[in-house]
Formats: sequence, structure tokens, C-alpha cells
Amino acid sequence: MKRSLDRKTRIALEPRKQPRQQRSSKVVDRILDAALILTREQGTRTPTTLAIAQRAGLSVGSVYQYFPNKEAILLDLARRWLSSFPQVIQKRINAPRPTNREEFRREVRKLFIDTSRLYLDNATLMPVIEAISGNADLRPIQDEYDKDIIALYAAWLQHVNPALEDKVASRLGVLMMEVGHVCRLVGLKRDRRTYDLIEDDVEAMWLALVSPHLNLE
Repeated sequence: MKRSLDRKTRIALEPRKQPRQQRSSKVVDRILDAALILTREQGTRTPTTLAIAQRAGLSVGSVYQYFPNKEAILLDLARRWLSSFPQVIQKRINAPRPTNREEFRREVRKLFIDTSRLYLDNATLMPVIEAISGNADLRPIQDEYDKDIIALYAAWLQHVNPALEDKVASRLGVLMMEVGHVCRLVGLKRDRRTYDLIEDDVEAMWLALVSPHLNLE
């Protein structure tokens, strides 16, 4: 571990006790669920470990068995948030192949509804996500999920147009992920009406970007 890391980052990256039994896994889920509820309730204020323990109905000592501090809890929440996107995109891959632009537009709308909900329900986690992106030691956590998401976007486009080349599908997947994420982060820092308008703009950009490659009428 690099000496240049600050103390909080070093502690957050230290190994924690891994749940080996179903009972332990349920305890970890209770801790993470309590932390997520508190982050939503408290907005910009980070919940204390004591508050998380109390909301989870546990002692502080029980929480410390699994997480060294609140930063480690938030980091695990971020991982959980990142891991929710692949299954949302996979739903569109599993859906019947759209045969025209209007059907594809409806599929895009369904995806935007699902992914937008993930952003809005977890808006208080965005500072954690941004911190991961800006930290060279934590960035690989996000990079791993990003690669999966790009691959799924590419697979979705090739589901719509099986003739689409891998290289083109991957390039479009990168743009879909990056533009969607950055614009939503901007929107979340504004009011809800602005967020919705930005969401509509991103959807229009997506459609303009990928439609020429899908051979849909």
C-alpha cells in the first residue's frame, strides 16, 4: 500500500472480516441497509458508525467486526450500487429484439427509467463514487464494473443489430456509459426538474448516437 494515501483511505482499504456464514451475511446486509437509509435521510451529512449500528439494531462492536469505520461501509455501499447496473442492462438484452426505431426507443426509455431510479435513490452516494474515481488506488474498483457495463451495452446493441462490429459496439458502449454517468452526476447536483431535463437530453443523445448503427426503420 502506498505511503502517500491519507489515513482514512488506508483504513478503508484494510481487510475486514468477511462473512463466512449466512447469519454473518445477513448482519452485513443489515449494516449496509441501515447505512443507506441514513445517507438518504441525512443528505450531505455522513452517518456515524454509532448511528448506523443503532439503525441496524446492533452494537457498535458488532459493526466493527465487519467494517473498520464508516468510510469502509460507504465504500461497500458504492460497490453494491455499481453492481446493480449490469442486471438492469441485461434485462434489455433478454427482451425481444426491437424491429423498428420506435420499438428501440421504447426499450431505451425502459432502461432510462430503471437506471435513473438507481441514481435518484442513491444520490447521497455520489460523492463516494466521485471519490473512488479520483483516487488512483480506489479507481480499479470502478474500472472493473465499468468494463462490464461497456461490454453489456455493446452486447445490447449487437442484440439489436447482430451485424454490428465488435469494435464499433464497444466504442458506442463507452460513450453511452460515460455520457450517461457524467450528465446524471451534473443533474443530481441541481434540482429535480433540471435532472429530468438533462435525463431527456441524454436519452436524445443516445438515440442520435446509436440509431445510425442499428439498421432500424
